[in-house]
Amino acid sequence: MINKLLFIFILFIIPLEATNKQVYIKSVKYQDKILIYIVNNNLYDISIEYKAKSQNLYTSSILPIDKVVKSKSKKKIAIFRILKSNYSLRSKYKYTIGSKYSIHNDNYLYRLPYKVGTKETVTQGFNGTFSHQNNSYYAVDFGLKKGTKIYASRAGMVVNLKNNGYLHGDKKYISHANFITIKHNDGTYAKYVHLRKGGVRVKLGQKIKRGEFIGYSGNTGYTNGAHLHMVVFKGKTYNSRESIPIRFISASGVITKPIENRAYKAVK
Repeated sequence: MINKLLFIFILFIIPLEATNKQVYIKSVKYQDKILIYIVNNNLYDISIEYKAKSQNLYTSSILPIDKVVKSKSKKKIAIFRILKSNYSLRSKYKYTIGSKYSIHNDNYLYRLPYKVGTKETVTQGFNGTFSHQNNSYYAVDFGLKKGTKIYASRAGMVVNLKNNGYLHGDKKYISHANFITIKHNDGTYAKYVHLRKGGVRVKLGQKIKRGEFIGYSGNTGYTNGAHLHMVVFKGKTYNSRESIPIRFISASGVITKPIENRAYKAVK
């Protein structure tokens, strides 16, 4: 009997968390309650869905719970009341980058992401039939050759990156794409994708100026050739984001809808 009681005690005082993760659940037992927190150690905000299966616990919250948790923060997401001593709780969560509450500055004119004075061709614009649908509807592909220098289209902070991918091809290689994600001051994000292996030349947490050199283009991930994929987005739900239509400034004026197979000359 003593061993059984000891087992029950140990089982339910262990916090439901994994502190080696950037996002994890932290549970705190307080009197007859269990407080559930989401910890977000990333440099970006997250939209998260929390689910749980429990026995001998009660919560007034309607599950699943959808919340936005800001970068480098902890947020209480649920409270369970303990009904019996032999309770159990199993928590699950899914999340994506960004917040639906961010409001994009639609007056901002983005810089073309390549060297000033040079021309590059749009190989796929908004609503492109190859891959620019759903959460990439307003993405733009520029036909940059492998090793072409990439420059930030807007100032911000580097919040996510990948630099070690080297494979490319169909959709099964999508996770191999190297990228840089920069957070803007309005809470939206720009993602620069398909950089060459080792082509990321910025660091997490680095503040980036408009027009600053950030890396080299490549041909990694889901691609049929070397190019730069750029998209500005914000969070929408725990498993989707919303791409944002943006305007670029070019030598020939403001680009409101990048046209496929047309070349545009970059200006400051």
